[in-house]
Amino acid sequence: MLRKILYLIGLICAGIAMTLLYLINTVINRPNFVSPGQLSDTDYKEFTATTRDGISIHAVFYEGAVNADTVLLCHGHGVNLNYMNDMVKFLRIAGYNLVLLDFRAHGRSGGTLCPIGLLEWQDIKAVLTKARELGFLKPDTVIAAYGRSMGAASLINGAAELPEIKAFVLESSFARLRLVAANDAYHTVMLPDTPLSDFAFWLISIITSTDFAGNQPVEQGKNLADRAVFLIHDELDWRADLKQFEMLKKSIPNATTWVSPDSWHVCAHKKNPAEFEGRFLDFLYKAGVVGHR
Repeated sequence: MLRKILYLIGLICAGIAMTLLYLINTVINRPNFVSPGQLSDTDYKEFTATTRDGISIHAVFYEGAVNADTVLLCHGHGVNLNYMNDMVKFLRIAGYNLVLLDFRAHGRSGGTLCPIGLLEWQDIKAVLTKARELGFLKPDTVIAAYGRSMGAASLINGAAELPEIKAFVLESSFARLRLVAANDAYHTVMLPDTPLSDFAFWLISIITSTDFAGNQPVEQGKNLADRAVFLIHDELDWRADLKQFEMLKKSIPNATTWVSPDSWHVCAHKKNPAEFEGRFLDFLYKAGVVGHR
């Protein structure tokens, strides 16, 4: 009996070790789930910023109409700035200046470990500061930001450190990273949520020196109370699910909200482009973020 118990404990430990290796190597260590991609509109200027913790961040700038305001586009986990390509055309037609960046450990930016939205506000801060230094952003420009999934979580987590951003469009943000992990485990391998998941989070945090369990945008929603917010949920999204959307709504009671019909995670624009663009531009206009003046 003792041998069987020890064998079972060994299997459990091996399973945890394999899970940790998978998570660190594919989800945290420069995650890349896509081909490089490219921006269709090549009329941009590239630049590089450096974060306060010394990471080089790649970014691009599209010039808009004279005296137009600026929209910052923040990609999700495991992709890069090229995967915001669908946003560029309609926002340029509307006249906005655009800033896009590769988050740390993504695309052409430096860094090895991805904090999955916990520290990426430093990347945003560095890019906006550098864009101003280069003259891309005029002193009186109003800045709005759109983030998908991890990009949205990054904006919420960093809201207190990003007072220059006056309006936020947040699609498919998680409320707590721990809940996304549980949803992913259940829907991909039918693994039930147990205290072992918390143990895995704790071990990964020890190994990487990053508090992944403390990645809880819902706790930072209070920092958006005095700014315009448009919160988007994709109806078929089981990752950043309806439960988490409701948590964020409660955390950001001033937010305008929309549930995009029949759309999967971060696919509102792909599934419902006309309604998405109309609601997006209407929100910017009401928030005082102007394209063609």
